Amino acid sequence: MNNIEQAISFARQEYTRQGLGALYQKDFEETLLPALSQAAEIYRADTLRWSGDPKTDLFAALLRSRKLLAEYQARQIPDEVFYHTISDIGRWASEYWSYSGKIGLAESAWLTNHLTLRLFQLGRLQFCMEPADFSAPSFGIEPGQPLVSVHICRGGSLEPAACDASFAQARVFFPKYFPAYAFSYFSCHSWLLDETLLPLVGVYSNISFFQQRFQIVGRTASNAAARYVLRWDIQPDEIAAFVPQNRFQALLKERLLAGQQFYEATGLIAR
Repeated sequence: MNNIEQAISFARQEYTRQGLGALYQKDFEETLLPALSQAAEIYRADTLRWSGDPKTDLFAALLRSRKLLAEYQARQIPDEVFYHTISDIGRWASEYWSYSGKIGLAESAWLTNHLTLRLFQLGRLQFCMEPADFSAPSFGIEPGQPLVSVHICRGGSLEPAACDASFAQARVFFPKYFPAYAFSYFSCHSWLLDETLLPLVGVYSNISFFQQRFQIVGRTASNAAARYVLRWDIQPDEIAAFVPQNRFQALLKERLLAGQQFYEATGLIAR
């Protein structure tokens, strides 16, 4: 097989492994293969540029994963890390399907990090090599300084032992596979670091324990909690009609309707 044939075969396998066939109740040939022409252009390009068409971009992400595997193997990064990392394609395809009922990806730009050897899933958490976009003078951090940012993908809890294991992996992973990347801090910018959530989840919750890992250096008003907890595409005027499926959703809905502001906070952990 030539390169594109190998990539198509790999994409077909990942379509099944990541549960997309079961999600859509359609096989790969019916859902994605008709978008081959455009997706193949994205696959062949030296620089990753998305089409903006959700179905094409899903296919292209699966195709580009085959290229990414070769880069992992060249650096001798374990296959386990590769497959955990690219499983985010399926998560975001499932997210898009959950609110649109359509096949594809709406968050393809986020997946650029995964497919260009910057972001890695190490156990429960994801870690991305990226420069600071904020300043924290008391920590000696200015915009552009190398950091490893921490991201929390859907699936599984934030049980402290699992997070401990992820940070332990990251502290070994980056010096081993990217020794030239000199960073002093892990950073996290997330709605999960918003202390405003604590009355909803409790001070002995996994969210509270996760917050306690970080030294908070700033926060910005955000609707991220509504997007992650209620529905990804929810609009302010739709919150009243939203039907909660659990206690957290019910409490958050109540606070949002009462006009409470929630935030995304930025936190740091020394390497």
